[in-house]
Amino acid sequence: MRSVSFFDDRFPVKTVYTDNSDWQRNEGWQRIEKRNAVFQECLGTPIHHVFHAYQVDSGNVLVLTEESAAELAGMDKTQIPKRFGGYDAMVTAMPNIMLCICTADCLPLFLYDPVREVAAIAHCGWRGICDGIVPNTVGKMAECFDTDPKHVVAAFGPCICGKCYEVGGELKEAFARRFSTREVEELFREGRREKFLLDLRKAVTMELRRTGVTSERIHDTRICSYERLDYPSCRRAGTHLDAHRQTFSGIVLTQRME
Repeated sequence: MRSVSFFDDRFPVKTVYTDNSDWQRNEGWQRIEKRNAVFQECLGTPIHHVFHAYQVDSGNVLVLTEESAAELAGMDKTQIPKRFGGYDAMVTAMPNIMLCICTADCLPLFLYDPVREVAAIAHCGWRGICDGIVPNTVGKMAECFDTDPKHVVAAFGPCICGKCYEVGGELKEAFARRFSTREVEELFREGRREKFLLDLRKAVTMELRRTGVTSERIHDTRICSYERLDYPSCRRAGTHLDAHRQTFSGIVLTQRME
């Protein structure tokens, strides 16, 4: 397991993202309770609950407050129940609550507001980006916790890079409904056989800057899930991977700053 040192070395948060070795060397990794125990040991901080987003490739965001967490108290705390609907991002200001998503080429986006002490994580695939997952997440931080976007720090976990993500022209049309003509031309480069190469990192960066997050507060781990064989990739595998074999990314607020 690895962490985003850009966050962990500066702020009272713990982050984590996994690679293939984690499920290969941990017997029982397919069980959520086993993964959560490994997270606890790796992060070295108390974790009261781990919430795994119920991902549906949307722009939907779930805010976990004391009230909503209390509503979930009698339910399975390892995954947001389906009756709450699908959510591809989660936001909280509660310490010792781990927010977790899984990816296998999509972009895991870590967010933290050091002034209001708010953490968030978002699953950014092309559908979620086109549905506004990035501004929706920062917007919920602002709406519910008075976050000023200029204070937000952001980091990208492992995802497929713009040199490897080959897509059809229909995605270019989908992005044109959210991005300007100039931006679309920046996001898509011509590929082979009438295909295009899409840069998810650049798309998320554009969206973050639009919300008010400044460029110097955006960090990229620069790990391409397709090029790096030690990370899961649906594109490289040529099929959808089992959830427990995907990359798990999580963030935890560890304590209140004085």
